[in-house]
Amino acid sequence: MTREQVPRRFALVRYPDDDTRVIVAWGIELPDGSAVSVGIDDGAVAVCSRAARCEVIHGAELLLIDDAPGDVEEGSS
Repeated sequence: MTREQVPRRFALVRYPDDDTRVIVAWGIELPDGSAVSVGIDDGAVAVCSRAARCEVIHGAELLLIDDAPGDVEEGSS
């Protein structure tokens, strides 16, 4: 059975006050560790060597959506 690596999704968030979390960008971390993010308001795209670098570029906190990059069986949903 063929298996392939899947990217890990993340959001970049800011906290304008203690009760509010605002998503400023979405991104994916590729199997090689590099990452791509896209800003929500301005559409700014960052291509980074690591997801943590996208965090710095967008001035926001990295919030992982997926636990870890993993394998998925081809054709599974």
